[in-house]
Amino acid sequence: MSPDHLLNTQSFLDGELGGAEAAEAERHFQTCAECQAFAAGAADLSDALRHARHSAPAHLRASVLARLDSEPVRFSPKSFWMGAAGGAGVSALAAGFALMLLLPPTLATLTRSVADAHARALTGGHAIMVASSNHHTVKPWLAAHAGLSPPVTDFAADGFTLTGGRVDEVAGQPAAVVTYAHGNHEVDLFAWPRRGMPLPEPGMARGFRVAFWKSGDMNFAAVSDMDQASFEKFVTLARAQRQ
Repeated sequence: MSPDHLLNTQSFLDGELGGAEAAEAERHFQTCAECQAFAAGAADLSDALRHARHSAPAHLRASVLARLDSEPVRFSPKSFWMGAAGGAGVSALAAGFALMLLLPPTLATLTRSVADAHARALTGGHAIMVASSNHHTVKPWLAAHAGLSPPVTDFAADGFTLTGGRVDEVAGQPAAVVTYAHGNHEVDLFAWPRRGMPLPEPGMARGFRVAFWKSGDMNFAAVSDMDQASFEKFVTLARAQRQ
């Protein structure tokens, strides 16, 4: 695997390629064992870093706190005004972080967020919170628990069986997820409130196919590891639903 292929594969998995570039990268990815191994390793590392939590030993925390408590407190007008200025700086910094949280996610971040949510659900054992193939059960459950009522259709006749739904999130926004099964493959259909921001082009992220679209007052995203033809068929069926 050349360095160019490695960089191209990374961009492809991160959802940063589109159109002909994405199609070419996907063709290479499907036939290159080294790129597939790289993708699996990158996904494992990402999961490990995301869930890593470290804390100082209790004796070290106690020692630091004891030293802080023993430090004498000195007051002077200069230090007071410097502290006031520092407080204003901290407030401004906090406001800046708050503004960043309110800004919409980038297209690449949105793609990764949907793929990560799908992967977490599969590996965490909570892909389905309400199990049913009846849309009269799934739709009102999502409305009650997610605050959203996306269209829910059983496409069993076309090879995509409705299995239920769950509550999840996309880039920090609450989302309703309708779940399907296609053979041994799981398919998630995410829905969340439409905010007016652009959506990413179809692509791959974390080894999953992802497609986005808008309908009515909601954004939608389908994600699965199905083959391209089956995935496109599901997207076509999902987009044709009436709200």
